[in-house]
Amino acid sequence: MSKKRSLRPNLGGALRPQAEAPRHNFLYIHVTKEEQEQIQQYCVDHHISVSQFLADLVLADAMKVKSSRQKVILRTEIELTPEELEKLELLTKFHQKRSPGEYIYEVLKPNLELQRLHAPIERKPLRYYLSEYEHHIVTTHIASKGMAARYYPVMLALKAIAKDRDKQK
Repeated sequence: MSKKRSLRPNLGGALRPQAEAPRHNFLYIHVTKEEQEQIQQYCVDHHISVSQFLADLVLADAMKVKSSRQKVILRTEIELTPEELEKLELLTKFHQKRSPGEYIYEVLKPNLELQRLHAPIERKPLRYYLSEYEHHIVTTHIASKGMAARYYPVMLALKAIAKDRDKQK
């Protein structure tokens, strides 16, 4: 049985600045195998550890001043048959909405307000370390978002990876 040497993504890269206190606290994120591979590849390419990448992302997000009242417009395309479109238009009219988009939003809203998100996908845990102060900032921030602490950082990581990919093109 051959031992495969583990790959340290931060080998040769800058280390994370030392915190005032040791980073004994940690949080888990749950990722799919594909997400884990994307995150690890990003970390290898940028010479940072997975823990450093996740902690820096979440801390940076927590430090940003964001207006939660700011609205974003989402435009999406849905393929419907003519009969389905007619039914959607009737439902829109029956529910006294101005547009199908307004009706669809009303139907989606209860799911968006859920405190716990569930997905029937097999996930693996990864953890990242934080000092007690960082842990407090991050957990308070994520709780204010109304999302699970194990999924929100994954979304941030995938956005950062996609943004980096777009920048390289």
